[in-house]
Amino acid sequence: MKVPSILFIALSSCFISACSTFTDVHYDKRALEHNNNVTANELLATQQSGVMALSALLSVDEANQLIELALQNNPSLKQALLTLKTAEQQLTQSEASLWPSATYGVTANKLGNSTASYDASLDVSWSLDIWQRFSNSASAQSATVAATAFAYQGARDLLTANVMKAYLGLVQYSQLIAIETERVATYQTNEKVIVNRYRKGLVELSDLDTAKSSTQSSQATLVDYKNQYQQALRNLALLTGVQDNSLDYRTVFPEVLVPLATLEPQNLSRRPDLKQAYQTILANQYQHKVAYKALLPNLSLTASLGNGSTNLHEALFGSNAWQLLGQLSAPIFNAGKLKSEVEVAKINAEKSYWAFQQTLLTAVNEVDNAVAQESTLTQRLALTESALASAKRSAVTNTERYRKGSVSLIDLLQVQQQTFSLQVQVTQLTYQRLVNRITLGLALGLGD
Repeated sequence: MKVPSILFIALSSCFISACSTFTDVHYDKRALEHNNNVTANELLATQQSGVMALSALLSVDEANQLIELALQNNPSLKQALLTLKTAEQQLTQSEASLWPSATYGVTANKLGNSTASYDASLDVSWSLDIWQRFSNSASAQSATVAATAFAYQGARDLLTANVMKAYLGLVQYSQLIAIETERVATYQTNEKVIVNRYRKGLVELSDLDTAKSSTQSSQATLVDYKNQYQQALRNLALLTGVQDNSLDYRTVFPEVLVPLATLEPQNLSRRPDLKQAYQTILANQYQHKVAYKALLPNLSLTASLGNGSTNLHEALFGSNAWQLLGQLSAPIFNAGKLKSEVEVAKINAEKSYWAFQQTLLTAVNEVDNAVAQESTLTQRLALTESALASAKRSAVTNTERYRKGSVSLIDLLQVQQQTFSLQVQVTQLTYQRLVNRITLGLALGLGD
């Protein structure tokens, strides 16, 4: 048997064996089949018109300025952007495999007193993409770029939401400081009244001790609130990347829109993390094809043009001799390494499918929780505001009665304590409801 015949039989056996071991996967279609609210076009879209921006939920000039500062200066976001740029360059590298490569060189040789000689050469090589292996590799990298872009968009959205929440946190602590300052002032007034009554013999010294204890406890809480306010400022500086800014922060909560009231029926395909997970499925499926096609024969062509002369001009521009070589190669024995790589790629594709499913379930859970929380917080806030109105009326009445001696100090302090505690609850519930609306907007996939 001639050698060429042996090679042909070996290559044919390798090709048949490779074909018999490959089963294509379509996890991207399975992912879409399990979600009625997501379509392929929506998951592939980088932007969608008609969708309100996340920052539009909180339309406050100083908050918008903080968001702009954060998007420009946040170190973590800058790193995410550089990761995206790296992926784009890797795509360029991957696409370069589809094209021939050319190398031109000139060498000069001179030994002793001999005449110098020059050799010029042009080498062109091209691996033919007969099985679309390089094309699949480029497609995989393209999907990876898309996934990285969605990850970057998700980072922008999360940063925007965190800045908005941090701004609302400053408003919350401003109100809590004001409430506690008023509480301290009220308790100090109580002390003065008690001192006057003690001097007249109307109360005992224990009443004064009780009043001082309440004042000092409130002062300690005030110190804590002020510290939390400063910590909130430092956290905001961490988000924006700017230590000092000249913005004035309001002390009244701004309005935050309810996302569900301004959007079409719920569609989770807006979420960047869901789009990222879908693109990862596509990338891993293409990588599965690439791993399989590494088992198939590879055809490459090499063309060389060269000329040698003792004259540099003739070496460069004289008549050249050329040769064209073709090479056909295929893996015959590698101890199962390539087949194992195919299986690993298939497993990775399936893992990305389940990661998509997990992301989808998390998205649905986040939206459901935020919607339920909106209803709960609204009801709690309404009831607490009603209780606060009643407590304020009761506090006024009991203060007058205490001064007339008809109620005890303990009764007065209890009513005052309840009033201020309810004020704190109203502030905290308002903050939680507004923050929850931002969380809901983020869960629905509103962009920055």
